[in-house]
Order: sequence, then C-alpha cells, then structure tokens
Amino acid sequence: VDPKAYLDVNIAGQTQSTTVSTSSTFSLFGETGATSSTQTVGQGLMFDAGAGYHVHKDFTIGVAVSRFTRAPEGTVLVTAPDPIAFNSFSVLSASPKLRQTELATSVKLAYLLRVNDSTEVAIFAGPSFVRLSKEIATGSVVNGAPQIAIVSQTGTGIGAEGGLDVSYLFTPRLGTGVFVRYLRAQVDLPAAADLKVGGFQGGVGLRVRF
Repeated sequence: VDPKAYLDVNIAGQTQSTTVSTSSTFSLFGETGATSSTQTVGQGLMFDAGAGYHVHKDFTIGVAVSRFTRAPEGTVLVTAPDPIAFNSFSVLSASPKLRQTELATSVKLAYLLRVNDSTEVAIFAGPSFVRLSKEIATGSVVNGAPQIAIVSQTGTGIGAEGGLDVSYLFTPRLGTGVFVRYLRAQVDLPAAADLKVGGFQGGVGLRVRF
C-alpha cells in the first residue's frame, strides 16, 4: 500500500551572511553628535521539520517549519560633544552579542520521481512566511551622557522557496534523506528595512512514511 502521509525531520545549515548597519546624528551643546551600529549574522545550523499528505501517488502537499538562530557580536558607537570644550567629543563603544532568530513556515508542494523501490526524489516549491526577531544595539545621549541600549524588534516577510529532496528508505516506512533549497524573503524592521532572510540551505535527516 502506498504511503498516505510523510514526516521529515532534519538538521540543516544556512549559508547566507547579512550585515545590518544603522546611523544617526543629533544636536547637543551647539554641536553635532552621532551614533552608529553594525552587526553581521553569518552561516549557522538550523532545525527543520515538515509533514504532509499524498494527494496523488506522485504529488504531495505539506507544511515545513525551520528555525535559525545566531548571536554574534555587534558594534555600537556613540560620539557626544563635550559640554565645556568646543570641538571635543567623548566616544562610548560596546560590542554586545545580539541574537537573531528566523522562524520560517513554508507551504511545500512537491512532485515525486521514484528512481527505484528505495530511492525517491522530490522537486518542491511554495510560498514562505518568515518571522524575524532581532536584537539591535542603539546609542543615545541622556542628560548629556552617552548611553547604549539593546532593543528587540520583530517583523514578518513573505517570500518563496524551492529545492530538491532525495530520500532513501531502509524499509517501506523509514529511511533517511538529504535536501537542498533556496528560501528568499525580506523583512522590514523599525530600525532597518528590506532585511534579507533565508538563503541557501541544506541538511540531512529522518524520513518517515505512514
């Protein structure tokens, strides 16, 4: 009897690197001060899982969820004018670890190619919805003194994914597999617009058929 449903659980990696930079100026004591921050979020491991149904022998529809999180160091600077000496500035800097989490939910439409009784190739694509939660370091001046704070901002982007999944079944119901895909979406946050999330992803994991 052909399986009616599937469950995939993977350990994967994401290769995209994204840099976020912010800057602003302010007036204080008749002079101009400035704040700036930057952070690069590079590649890392992620968790991925998906489940769905066979609506036809060679066609499935399902939902996949992936979670990617990293907390690299960022850099933030506050340059503030001195209240007494003209053209003299104090600089406050910090390198806090700032967490970024991408939670992607994708509708997965797949066409199946059976190589033999044990090996199956799925060509899949579908829309993706990515929830981004990101810590951002901000600088400010309060009562003439520079300060640094960390705020958490969230936003959701709509994009798409597509890729290949190759499964090898040890039994008719249990096996392993590898996948590669490209997920593209952009998210707007109050401090930064058009942030790219997702990217090239690939992994290996468990394949279960019901």
